[in-house]
Amino acid sequence: MKMLTGTICEQGGREYNQDYLDLTVEDDGACLVVCDGLGSYYGSEVASRTCATDIIETYKRIKALDKERAVKPEFCQSYVQTAHNRVVDEKEKNAKIKSSCTTVACVVTDFNSTVITHIGDTRIYFFKNGKLHFQTKDHSMSQVAVDMGQLALRDIRTHKDQNKLTRVLGSDYFIPPDCDVYNSPLKPGDAFILCTDGFWEYVYEEEMEEDLASSETPEIAIKKMEERLLSRVTKYNDNYSAIVAMIKE
Repeated sequence: MKMLTGTICEQGGREYNQDYLDLTVEDDGACLVVCDGLGSYYGSEVASRTCATDIIETYKRIKALDKERAVKPEFCQSYVQTAHNRVVDEKEKNAKIKSSCTTVACVVTDFNSTVITHIGDTRIYFFKNGKLHFQTKDHSMSQVAVDMGQLALRDIRTHKDQNKLTRVLGSDYFIPPDCDVYNSPLKPGDAFILCTDGFWEYVYEEEMEEDLASSETPEIAIKKMEERLLSRVTKYNDNYSAIVAMIKE
């Protein structure tokens, strides 16, 4: 059994690309990270890059010492905490980026157990048997409206408060990431999609299912999804990024 991955990280119609992704995949485990620097804050591309690369570095360091600890929930949460501290350190060194912050979505797995952590509205989707099995819940005002029964989940994409986040990484007050644990072994046919809002706003969940099912590789699947996205975006669409990971024999 192995994990195959495909990635995309595009500027879209914006002046800068503040998305960043990083990953490491080996025979005995993987760590996948996607971050979205907040576009309204100068220097957020530094926050997203710092966050993603630091999580991967910390994961690799822990895994080299103890493979079992590397996928424990408390350690996976600590990867995000450490990344937050690193972003704060970078902001203290450079006053120009003092307001920068980022979302983060991270999957850590040894293929027997999987830990999903996230902050913000960069999403993680987990598919089993060709169907969506789990998705993270956004930290946004639109999600609050969903939780209160005022808005359908699907309508977050067009809601006026979709980009108003209730939790980010690198802010003055750190709130730990949400953490979900899947304690069953991954199986061939399982898949993950980690993606920023500039991606999931234009690609619907049932379309993700369809493109995963009809694609032999994650590169093919992500290309199909990007074609859907590009057929719907406006001239000034947001940065869009995604990692598609498939479990194969």
